[in-house]
Amino acid sequence: MNDQSSSNGNPLTEDKAKPTVFYATKSNVNKSNKRSKTERDKQSQSSFAKRNESRKPYQGTGRADRSHNHREHDNRIETFKPRSRHLATSTDSPWKSRVQKSEQLNTFENDHPASFEQQIRRQRKQETLVYSENSCKAVFAKRPESIIKAFFLEEKTYEFKALIAWLVEHRLGYDIIDEERMNKIAQTPHHGGVCLIVKKRATLSTGNYLSQHIDDKKNYVLAIDDINNPHNLGAIARTAAFFNVNGLLLRQPDLLDNGACLRVSEGGSEYLEPIHADDFIASLDQFKQQGYQIIALLPCKINSLKAENLAKLSVSAKTVFVIFQQINTKLANFADKIVYLPGSDTMPALNISVLTGILLTKLTNTKAK
Repeated sequence: MNDQSSSNGNPLTEDKAKPTVFYATKSNVNKSNKRSKTERDKQSQSSFAKRNESRKPYQGTGRADRSHNHREHDNRIETFKPRSRHLATSTDSPWKSRVQKSEQLNTFENDHPASFEQQIRRQRKQETLVYSENSCKAVFAKRPESIIKAFFLEEKTYEFKALIAWLVEHRLGYDIIDEERMNKIAQTPHHGGVCLIVKKRATLSTGNYLSQHIDDKKNYVLAIDDINNPHNLGAIARTAAFFNVNGLLLRQPDLLDNGACLRVSEGGSEYLEPIHADDFIASLDQFKQQGYQIIALLPCKINSLKAENLAKLSVSAKTVFVIFQQINTKLANFADKIVYLPGSDTMPALNISVLTGILLTKLTNTKAK
């Protein structure tokens, strides 16, 4: 009993029995950082107004306004468009591997495919086909270094054994083929069993020709105006080579390297020097200044030009014969002499190649002065 009373009267024991209570105190809030409700309302109203302004272009009431708003909306959409230069197009399969095509720099200037094609095209322009026996033999005898490749039928190998041996010696190609393939290569069935790929001859200007033959005591040139038929030109070349004519003056000297012209000439064109002349009057004037006689031959007699009979013609040691496919009055008046060959009423004119042969007989029948 005493013990209990003493324990109840002790103040320490009374404090332990009571629970401890903690009270939170209000913290001092800075009123300057605290915004009022009115300020927050004002800010929300202003942001709401800005959003409404940004939506105004899309609030059209009419159909035109809606389409306009759709266009403006579409313009704002950014779409990804792959570069077609490097990546595959959009039509390709999405599962297909896309390889980036990067352009490779050329090591050399001629490595580009376009320049290679141009080189092949340029090379083909400098080459021509020669076929028929006599034409190929004339090329081999006159300029064998221009031969690039040869094609033979089997029955022609013995006849051209010297040419085949020369090709083997100089490591140039030749093929022995059948008739069908020869027709395709020569582009004609009139090939004579042999065809050559050769380089075209270089043409001369009038000045270069005159400088090369300035010391010649006798020189004859045949000037043919406005001729486009390779068969007629080949026949004229054969006749001119027969009468020892030196040069052939043409507006288009490349026509002399035509395969048909070479075949008809039977190799005679190889012994004529091609001379290029854009202006016949200027070229003939250069010959006249060097002492050449200019003789124009008309295919028939016409009243507008004063001409004499071919039978009375005398030829000098240096002469240029002007032949017309169609009469050129200006060119004929520039000549020193104009001659014609009289014909019958039935046939007043002859073919230009036949007429040239008759004219060139004057080189043997008339004494050169």
